[in-house]
Amino acid sequence: MSVSVNQLAVAGGTPVRNTKERPWPSWPIATEEDIAAVAAVLRSGKWNRWRSDRVVALEEALKEFTGAAHVVALASGTAGLEVALKAAGVRPGDEVIVPAYTYIATATAVLQVGGVPVFADIIPETENVDPASMETLITERTRALLPVHVSGLPCDMAAILGVAERHSLRVIEDTAQGIGGMWNGRRLGTIGDAGAYSFQASKNLPGGEGGAVVTNDPAIAEKAFMLMHINYEVLGWNYRLTGMTAALILSQLERFPALQARRQANAAFLRDALAEIPGIAPTRVDPFVTGDGLHGLGVRYLGSEFSTGAPVSREAFAKALRAEGIPCALGYGDPVYRSPLFQEAHKRMQDQCPVACDHPAMAAQNYAKLHLPNVERLCAEEALRFNQPMLLGTQEDMQDIIEAVAKIHANQQALAAVAK
Repeated sequence: MSVSVNQLAVAGGTPVRNTKERPWPSWPIATEEDIAAVAAVLRSGKWNRWRSDRVVALEEALKEFTGAAHVVALASGTAGLEVALKAAGVRPGDEVIVPAYTYIATATAVLQVGGVPVFADIIPETENVDPASMETLITERTRALLPVHVSGLPCDMAAILGVAERHSLRVIEDTAQGIGGMWNGRRLGTIGDAGAYSFQASKNLPGGEGGAVVTNDPAIAEKAFMLMHINYEVLGWNYRLTGMTAALILSQLERFPALQARRQANAAFLRDALAEIPGIAPTRVDPFVTGDGLHGLGVRYLGSEFSTGAPVSREAFAKALRAEGIPCALGYGDPVYRSPLFQEAHKRMQDQCPVACDHPAMAAQNYAKLHLPNVERLCAEEALRFNQPMLLGTQEDMQDIIEAVAKIHANQQALAAVAK
């Protein structure tokens, strides 16, 4: 029996969810407690790190939360990556292996300390870096591995640490999205030599901006603290966090466990249900994942499995899903090395080292010709993402997502016709 295309909202049918009547949760959320916390700092007149006690209080709270021996709060997650890399010993011309599927700041942080980003492929089922790909890229110039816990889903840290140990490399974790994630009972960021968190407004623990370096290495912590601010002993940056921002993050931290528990319950419900629909593959949760950070839920759209007749592209599927009242993103649109900054490195960075210095390590990279098959396929055909505010909804909200996906699957042939 044929199914009328009019059943699909993209073709004029009634959507599963009317977002004007039932909007999705917004983010970030400010409460009266948040406002009072920031106002108290404003009224005190003690606004900067050296006068306000809120920054140190945040560092102490993050030590307790993460279990890290040392925490250095600073202005952003990107600043945290730069500080962590330099504190761990990355020097000009050193190669740092990074995943090709990440926000560009992972790679530009390496450039900012004079290092050379070397891009590794990913494991499509998790969207995280492939440790085996990392190991094939190691040269005599390699100094560190920089895994990213994409969406807060822990990487295979045992394999990554094994690669690092075999080759005497540092491991810096990009935990910008991973504040709620745990690997074998340990908080993300505390497993390698150091980790960098972000408290940017979209993150699960938001402060507008802000970041932190966490480490169990006292030497890295001492160097990170000196690099965080302008001083007379080492060449540092002014990456200091303000008292107002620290107060806001501290206030948000009080609500974080309850919000994260809601994300986890909703994500588990979604994963189980969506996995039953052919061609819809939520990111795999490996046994070592004892806590998913859930800065969104990644899903692969497998067109050949979803479609039983004429093929339906990911873009057509996403358009139909949005028409049903279900927001979804397409993940990172391109591998990082496809960005203009790397495709035209000598043009875009002609006055910046290591490009302008013609360093041999940079000369050895040919970003314009790089092709990593797994990340290319994920970006071009498969990646979908439900952003984290959606996971703060009700189970009824999650059911809307499931119903919309199932509806599109049931009407896929009609969708294929209208999408031509």
